[in-house]
Amino acid sequence: MAPNIVLFMTDQLRRDALGCYGNDICKTPNLDKVAAEGTRFDQAYTVSPVCSPSRAALMSGLYPHNNGVMINTHIAPTWNRGLPKDTPTFSQQLKDAGYVLDYAGKWHVNEDLGPEEFGFDRHGLTPQRTSSIKKPKVWPDRTRLFEPGTTSTVEFANGSMIVAGTSTGSVEEHATTRVTNEGIAMLRERAAGDQPFFLRMDVVAPHFSNRPPEPYGSMYDPESIPPWPNFDESFEGKPASHLRKHQEWHLEDKDWSWWQNVVAKYYGDVSLIDACVGRVLDAIRECGIEDDTIFVFSTDHGDATGSHKHFEKSGTMYDEVFRIPLLAKVPGAAPRKAPEFVRLMDLMPTFVEWGGGEIPENLDARSLAPLVDGETPANWPDSVYCESHGEVWGYSSQRMVRTERWKYVYQPHDLDELYDLEADPAEMNNLINDPDHADRLEEMKARLIGWNDATNDMFQWRWVRWNFPDPVSPY
Repeated sequence: MAPNIVLFMTDQLRRDALGCYGNDICKTPNLDKVAAEGTRFDQAYTVSPVCSPSRAALMSGLYPHNNGVMINTHIAPTWNRGLPKDTPTFSQQLKDAGYVLDYAGKWHVNEDLGPEEFGFDRHGLTPQRTSSIKKPKVWPDRTRLFEPGTTSTVEFANGSMIVAGTSTGSVEEHATTRVTNEGIAMLRERAAGDQPFFLRMDVVAPHFSNRPPEPYGSMYDPESIPPWPNFDESFEGKPASHLRKHQEWHLEDKDWSWWQNVVAKYYGDVSLIDACVGRVLDAIRECGIEDDTIFVFSTDHGDATGSHKHFEKSGTMYDEVFRIPLLAKVPGAAPRKAPEFVRLMDLMPTFVEWGGGEIPENLDARSLAPLVDGETPANWPDSVYCESHGEVWGYSSQRMVRTERWKYVYQPHDLDELYDLEADPAEMNNLINDPDHADRLEEMKARLIGWNDATNDMFQWRWVRWNFPDPVSPY
């Protein structure tokens, strides 16, 4: 029988918040064990910095510019309500291959159609949709949801928002726990059946506001958390939009002592997620299906959480936002630290291949199954291509190509960026106008337009292309 597949997804999780990716403060023993016993992808990226485009890409194996979901589906200026129903998805392909499929938690792929319209048999504990809810001018008073003296607040001209604090609720009441409980109940039921199953569990944490309950709310002493290597951002030589984002969030007076509490609560959410992952792994083992079940863990995108003095994710193409955790524990596969560039959307054909289904033609994604088995295809790209189309401020356009050492960000309405990630892993020094790196810039621009052409991206007009060198294919 084909293997069972369990996907545990988070929202807005920084890769470097996990112990297996180098964090020596935040406790993630269960995920560290998955990384040690399975495949840890060290160069995994989301293709978009916001939820709906990233999640639609995961479902379809297509870049946002090809699947049509380019900003969040609930945002006012979006022209697309979500992934079209006739788009081939991994879930429908697995359904056709004989799987039963369950979904617990956040969806955010289509405002009108749920997972059941894309091959899943049932969907439990979905958060309330927000697109039809009239938003208040002033954020509601949520102080009663937090323990006094534990909160961090952002003040706006006409309102305020609590972004972190210790919840007054219990662990059992927390949304992460409730989604986990629902998923485990589904898992136990399917484990007793005679068909292979796919289970997806999507928690909203650690997306702000970070409200971990005790004991997670006080698990980390804020004063013990050192600043990120790129916290002391000056915004000199950076796109003007970076400073504008900092100012839009009214962070000018927020020193590291303010951010320490935010990060401490963020870490609390992460450790609660890790505990829930441990419970899922225990359930798999208790059901006697460990040797027949693949477990995958990832997130839709990362988060700034104070890096470059920013809050949230959209508007920049820094690694804190785009480089993500991706772990896979596959029975029979040897432990491996995979150095190849991969994308979250590559899970689409991977799931279909593992399940013995038919991989659709003309995907942008590629199966990760050979990499898990320790085999790197000869034409595997040595770079990764990502995009952003905006968020709550409306549409915009950014593209990024990254190699092991270099990153180039193309912003047609602002200053471009070039970083030497070997000398400057924190991405503090923009080399875009440095004449000593003019040849490197031309190389990276050629790589970017090569990815554009390979994925049928939208930079096709002559007066756009005339500003680029001849394209270099990523394959």
